[in-house]
Amino acid sequence: MRRSRIGLLVFIAVMAVMKTAPVYAMEAPGDGEDGWYYMQNNYHWCYYDEARGLHKGWLKYNGEWYWFDDKGWMASGGNTAIDGASYYFFINGNMAWNQYVGMKFYGEDGQPQSEHDVRVIGSKTPDSEERDLFSDYMYQIPRSWIAKFVRDGWQMMFYKQKKYFAAPKTGEGIYYVYHSVDTHYKKVKFTDVDSLLQAFGEYVGYAAGCYEENNAWMDTLWEEQAAVLPLLEMPDYYEDDADFYFGCVFAAYLDEDTKESMMRLSPAVCNVMEEILHMEDDEETRIRLQKKAQEEQEAAARRAERIIREEGYGPGVKREIQDEEKKDGDGQDEEEQGGSSNGI
Repeated sequence: MRRSRIGLLVFIAVMAVMKTAPVYAMEAPGDGEDGWYYMQNNYHWCYYDEARGLHKGWLKYNGEWYWFDDKGWMASGGNTAIDGASYYFFINGNMAWNQYVGMKFYGEDGQPQSEHDVRVIGSKTPDSEERDLFSDYMYQIPRSWIAKFVRDGWQMMFYKQKKYFAAPKTGEGIYYVYHSVDTHYKKVKFTDVDSLLQAFGEYVGYAAGCYEENNAWMDTLWEEQAAVLPLLEMPDYYEDDADFYFGCVFAAYLDEDTKESMMRLSPAVCNVMEEILHMEDDEETRIRLQKKAQEEQEAAARRAERIIREEGYGPGVKREIQDEEKKDGDGQDEEEQGGSSNGI
């Protein structure tokens, strides 16, 4: 998992702009679509509406809220006072709503709701790095799931002074588990922020009904387990644990370092994850994000085809080569065994 990903991507997008021109970057304001401009002379983003020109005030774009002052400059990277209320804006201009920022929860109106903040257990307090990392991880989770999490009475608990929740002996040695999901008392607990996505993923799997008998989504994940296991940091001890397995897949799919590989190795798993991730979204958001996911999967498939065509290998080719090598090896073993028998 990479840290402070949001800020890095926006910084790269900004540095790539030499004049007031459209910017195309995933984490840029407005998803890098037309109409968004970065002003080099004053270091601010702005948005030009085809009908009204330079936009001022509130703007809802692709499901995100933005705010522009009287000069048309976009608010970003911290708190901004608007009409007597304070709102938090991420560095890409997205207003925080139904989201966690620095372990504080902001509701649908963009205002803090302290009753839903992360509860820290123990006398130690989280440092700034842990708070920033928590924000980065939670930013990757669809806010519709965070809203459901809060609405259904669940709570985050950070055990700052506890080292781990479990430490089973596995084939690779002792494996430390830094999270726990309590479905009875509705608590997602963690001792290390790096375990957050897997912990929340286990909650999502539970809330989506994946752990119930004969669940179609989970059946697909089991069928595709061999394909995705190389991408998961999961010991064999937990390979038959539905909760743990789903949480690992969830975390891996949200991580940019492994998502593309997963799209190439198992499109079926990716389809399942997309359906679950956006099942709580409104129809407009769900259709828009499904289209985006489809485009990403098609791009991944084209890259995989190019690799096979240009370099002569890929997941399917490797399996065929391995099968042929195994057959050759088996034949050689039989010859050796036969020769040994004849010599006696």
